[in-house]
Order: sequence, then C-alpha cells, then structure tokens
Amino acid sequence: MADKKVTELDALTSLSADDLFMVVDDPAGSPSTKKVTAGNVFGNINFPAKIGTSGSLSLRTLTPTSDNSVTQYPTGSIWFDQFYLYIVIDQTSNGIKRIQLSEF
Repeated sequence: MADKKVTELDALTSLSADDLFMVVDDPAGSPSTKKVTAGNVFGNINFPAKIGTSGSLSLRTLTPTSDNSVTQYPTGSIWFDQFYLYIVIDQTSNGIKRIQLSEF
C-alpha cells in the first residue's frame, strides 16, 4: 500500500468504528503523521440527522425526558417524536424548544 497514491486506493462506501484515518498532527508547528479511528473521530459527535443521496433529511426519533437533558445535545440538534419537533437553541436549562405537530 505504501507505493500507491491516495487517488489510486480503493473507495470505501461505509465506515466501522475501527477503520483508520491518517492525520497530520500540528501541521503549522512540528508536523507528525498519526492515525485515528473512525470511532474516535465520530464517537463524540451527536448526529441527529442524516442527509440522503436524494437530498432528503432524516431526523432521529427521540423524546427528551426534560429540558435538563439539553447538555447532552449540541445547539442546533433537531429530532422528533409522534407529537413534537424538538430543537436545541442553547445550553441553558430551557434550551430545548418544541413545536407541536399536526395533520398534513
């Protein structure tokens, strides 16, 4: 593999937590090449939504237990349950707002 350009490598269409990325640590200072797993890159990021190939947006289904649970979701997180659409507007105790859903 060391004799291939990155553009010549086989494409990967999905990741597992143990897949590796190559990174350059401290490129502006003392650069060194290191590795990081996909699990470490994405494991601490809360992804409430997924954008499909057709441009559709899929939101996670979740009902928060209280506004006190806001600290576990980053500002801007959006999800729904059968009654409401929830949006985290900030990291305060009243940081989750909800919009009641109605028939379309």
